[in-house]
Amino acid sequence: MFAAGLLVVGALRFYDLHSEKPPAVAAYATLIYVGLTVLAAILLIRAGAPLRRLGFVPVARPWLNLAFVLIGVTLLQLAGSLLAPVWEHLFGSGRDLSRFSDVAGSPAALARLLVLNWTLAAFGEELAFRIVLMRGVAYALGDSRVAFATALIVQAVVFGLVHAYQGPPGIAGSAISGLVYGCLTLAARGSIWPAAIAHGLNNTIGILEVYSA
Repeated sequence: MFAAGLLVVGALRFYDLHSEKPPAVAAYATLIYVGLTVLAAILLIRAGAPLRRLGFVPVARPWLNLAFVLIGVTLLQLAGSLLAPVWEHLFGSGRDLSRFSDVAGSPAALARLLVLNWTLAAFGEELAFRIVLMRGVAYALGDSRVAFATALIVQAVVFGLVHAYQGPPGIAGSAISGLVYGCLTLAARGSIWPAAIAHGLNNTIGILEVYSA
């Protein structure tokens, strides 16, 4: 149900950006997304899912988490660079980032987007997709290795589809990013920190590229 709710939010974002007359509720997509995440987390905790305080656990080995972050950002940047020509060939265009076009050359818009990036995107999306959704799916399937592998793929696919407003390349690229973030979370034994920091850094690089374009 949570995955379905996230897909609805993705559809609302898509129509808000690509429809001349989007439904009025589309303006509240972010609020709906936050509400769904909080509700799903509460229900999972009440159901007994071991969410380990939603991933915000003390870091036992900071150097290992730093290594995870560096590996994650490197993989994401390599994937973005190497796969950009593939998306161009398959879909005839790259990611549609027009939603962020107002950032170009605007320090105020840049500051606002960076704040949103490190809150709703980096930590918010990691909490929703890699902690609540992935952990919830694995718990529902029995917490076996197969269950976690299935959960990893499910959350990546949903993560890609939620970014449908970026076009087919955005769906494919976000799904791959979701796999990387999911693997980081699993490697960190359910801690949100490596994936969230890698997510924030990777997005920051992209935001600065848009700003300076």
